[in-house]
Order: sequence, then structure tokens, then C-alpha cells
Amino acid sequence: MTETTTARFRGRSEERADNILEAATRLFGEEGFHAVSTRKIAAAAGVSEGTLFNYFSSKNELISGILARIYEELTERAVDGLRRRVDTRERLQFLAENHIQVMSRDNALFMRLIQSYMNVDIRGYTEIAGSVLHQLNLSYAWVFDFSVREGIERGEVRADINLSALRDLFFGGLEYCNRSLFLHDSFDQLPARAGSIVEPLWQSMRAGQTASTEPAELAHTCRRLEAVAARLEQLATD
Repeated sequence: MTETTTARFRGRSEERADNILEAATRLFGEEGFHAVSTRKIAAAAGVSEGTLFNYFSSKNELISGILARIYEELTERAVDGLRRRVDTRERLQFLAENHIQVMSRDNALFMRLIQSYMNVDIRGYTEIAGSVLHQLNLSYAWVFDFSVREGIERGEVRADINLSALRDLFFGGLEYCNRSLFLHDSFDQLPARAGSIVEPLWQSMRAGQTASTEPAELAHTCRRLEAVAARLEQLATD
């Protein structure tokens, strides 16, 4: 097989895999994970069920493939945005807005995917560590970590900050925010809502906070975040 023929075959193979993922994405979003069979996905993609299994061994693997594409886009956009920004506070605002924009582009689909993924047999979670999906997750989280570490080097961020806890608060708050914006169709408020997540974190991490005031500052930040979370929960159930 010549190099040209090999490249053409590889291109067609990748296109077929993309078609299968697109069909699975649409059907999972419309009907839910458990209601859709691999046979139906294959038919929607214009391939046989056997061909589908040549690319994806199960519906769980299809979900992993869909989420992998989301992580890849999130990371690419985030890295590109950071190149054009230096200020740490501005970077965090951008990362927050980028996260919500990508996740909310087809939010009904994403909500179904997350619900489905969380309902998958718990034994499947043992396969996540070390997987491609796990590595993509780490790569995306690294973008946030990089922004904070650069802020520390420039003297904008406290050197004693708990980066792991900060990361959890940042992304956890964004998930609540995203759900609230989706349920109330209020994405026109995205910048302000993202800012409501970023600002209390920024106040707790910015340089100028002394170690002696850290407990009080942290308690104040936690109270503000709890208030934000309570408000988002209320909006989600109204």
C-alpha cells in the first residue's frame, strides 16, 4: 500500500469515526443514553453495527469519545486565550466564560451526557485513571494551574495559596453556574455570573493577603461562595 493510499485510508477512517461520534452525540442528547442502541447509532452514522464496534467497543467508550472532544476544544480555546492575556484576574474571567460557553453550546445534550456518565456502572470508573480521557482532564486543569502559578511568579497571587482547593472551588462553582444559566435561559448574563464565581476566589488569592489573616479571609471567601451556591440552587429549583 503506497503512502498516498495509506493517508487516504486513514483519512476515511477518521471521518467515519467522527460520523459515528456525531450520530451518538445527537441521539444521546435527544433520547438519552439508555434509550439509544448501538444499532441505531450505526444506522444514523451510515455504517453497520459491526463497523461501529471496530471503532468503539461500547456505549461507554462512545461517551468517553464525546467528552474527549469537549475537553480538547476547551483546552485549545483556553490556551489560545491565555496567550492574549497576561493579568491573572482577566485570565480567570476568560477561563470561566470559556468553560461555560463551550459547555452551554448544546447544554441539553451536555446535561444528558453527564447524567448518563454518572449513571454508568461504577466499575467503569476503575478504567478512568490513566485513560486518554483522564489525561485530557489533567491537561485542561493544567491551564488553570498554569495561570495561577504565573500569577504567583509575577507577584499577583499569594505564594501560599492552596492550588488544589482553589481549582475545585473554581470548576465546581462554574458547574452550578452553568446549570442555573441553562435552566433559566439567561446566558446573556454569562459575564456577570462568571464574575460572581471568579471575584470571591480572586479576593482570597490575590497578593497582599498576609498569612495571619488567611483563616479569616478563607472563612469570608467560603461564606461568599456558599451564598453564591445557595442562590444558584434556589434558581435551579424555582
